[in-house]
Formats: sequence, structure tokens, C-alpha cells
Amino acid sequence: MKRVFVDTSALVALFDRKDKNHQRAKAVLERIKSSKTEMVITDYIFDECVTTVLFAKGHQTAVAIGEFILSSKILKMIWLNDNIKLNAWAYFKKHSDKTFSFTDCTSFVFMKEMHIVRYFSFDSDFRQAGFSEYY
Repeated sequence: MKRVFVDTSALVALFDRKDKNHQRAKAVLERIKSSKTEMVITDYIFDECVTTVLFAKGHQTAVAIGEFILSSKILKMIWLNDNIKLNAWAYFKKHSDKTFSFTDCTSFVFMKEMHIVRYFSFDSDFRQAGFSEYY
């Protein structure tokens, strides 16, 4: 089955009608769903989404996005194991020339280990790390 990694920026854009990428995110989501591609996130992306939305839109909206993710039939959330987190830490230390967040590094290591090459994000760091945009 084809898989795509979904990043925080895409999920936030889907929930925030005022986000500059909202319409684009909705269009990409429809393409992903129609292609029967599995959408995958990690618990770190869940954390980042809820926290980002909390500070941007408030507690009620943060709870709504959290509930959507946890009950979603279209998003598969995978909890990162210690090995991926340690490898992400090594990746983070190795790339001092970049401004990759630690969460980004966990995503990159996870994607490599799961053989996921495409991402749904509005964050250019994924491209810098060698992955391909879904859209």
C-alpha cells in the first residue's frame, strides 16, 4: 500500500480556515483519499499539532484536532520507539548546518525506517532532507 507522511503544517492548515495553505491542504487531502494512500503520522506530530493549535486557536480547537486525530479512520498514528528517538537525536546532532527541529528529525528517521518517501507538509525541511512532496 502507498503511504504518505503527514506533517503538522498540513494538519493545522486543514483545521484553520484562515491558514494561507487551507485550500491547498483540502485539495491535497482529497487527492490522497482518492488514491487510497495511507496517511501516517507519529505521536510527535500529534503533540506538535495539539500544542501549535493550542497557542494559535485556543484549548477548544486543540482538543478538536486531538480528538480528530485519535479517532480518525484516515490517519494512522504510530508511536515512536526508543530506537527511532535515539537515531533522531544522532540525526539532529549531525545536521548542525540546518534548522531542523527535533520533531522534524524524528519524522525523517521514521520515514526512512518505514520506507515512506512522500510527505504532505508545507515545511520545506522535508525536501531538504531528501523526501518528495505528495502534491
